[in-house]
Amino acid sequence: MKIEIAENLIYCYLKHVAGCRIVQTNWKTSSTWKVTEMDDKRARELFDKVKESPSFKDIFKNNSFNQLIKQAEIDILGLNSDENSIYGIDIAFHSAGINYGDSQETASRIMKKIFRTVFVMQSYFSDVNKFYSYFVTPKVNPSTRSLIDPLISEAKTLIDDENINIEFIANDEFYESFVDPISSDFIEDNDTMELFARALKLVQLDPRSKSVSIKKDFPSRIQHNISDARTEDGMKIGKFVKDNISRLFENNLLSAQDIQNLQNKDYCKQFLNQTIEVLRHKNLPTTDSFGNPRFYANKLYGDNYHLNSQWYERHWEPFKSWLRMIER
Repeated sequence: MKIEIAENLIYCYLKHVAGCRIVQTNWKTSSTWKVTEMDDKRARELFDKVKESPSFKDIFKNNSFNQLIKQAEIDILGLNSDENSIYGIDIAFHSAGINYGDSQETASRIMKKIFRTVFVMQSYFSDVNKFYSYFVTPKVNPSTRSLIDPLISEAKTLIDDENINIEFIANDEFYESFVDPISSDFIEDNDTMELFARALKLVQLDPRSKSVSIKKDFPSRIQHNISDARTEDGMKIGKFVKDNISRLFENNLLSAQDIQNLQNKDYCKQFLNQTIEVLRHKNLPTTDSFGNPRFYANKLYGDNYHLNSQWYERHWEPFKSWLRMIER
């Protein structure tokens, strides 16, 4: 069996840093899986939007949406059930720098992979709220990088959805985003699948070796884009909100007026910086008017309410301020 050490690095990252409970390398679709029109509706709409864009209309060449999905393979797929988020990461490890032909062709193929990963995750994991699609590489030449970065920025504007995050991460950012966190949060798990972590441990056990540089501070832009790194008691914002709302209900700390307020959009906007209500009655849909999931559908809070699933870094302080107000 061929071992890809770069893929194993991302496997370790998704499991130990991004908090994914399920991680699989070389993930592929199955011809037996049924995808309905409702499942892939969002993905098809985005595909059409990309095809109409002057910058991206040719990246899929003559491939139809169905062909793109059937050809799908993602190097590493990670599912974070606490955050109801999914990561699809493709990695290219070329010592001389990533190269799929000339710089233009390389940039085009990278964008195709990033978009296709989004389509695949939206289609086969339609109940997930947040999608992260990354193409990463330890080395890319400046001429190629100068073509890719503007395309990423344009693609983000085109997608215009805070539930979808795409990135191209290379060179120093690759090491700062993936290698440094694994190095600093030294992994003690005895999982023989984690060859990168075990190799790192082997090097660090050598008393003569000073070659492994362990950094504690990572650039805030990368930290936010990759793993929404802020945590409280080991929890990211989504998990933190779910646990605290559960606790408030279980301990009868929410009054009837508090529950009513959390179903009011204006109140939620003012105090929690939310664009929709925080609680929605179980008899109401958990999706928005476009069919996008916006509430946790598999659990009821206070026996009668679904909880808003749209929590991001910007919600930390508003939620904690609201929590202090409720607990006074």
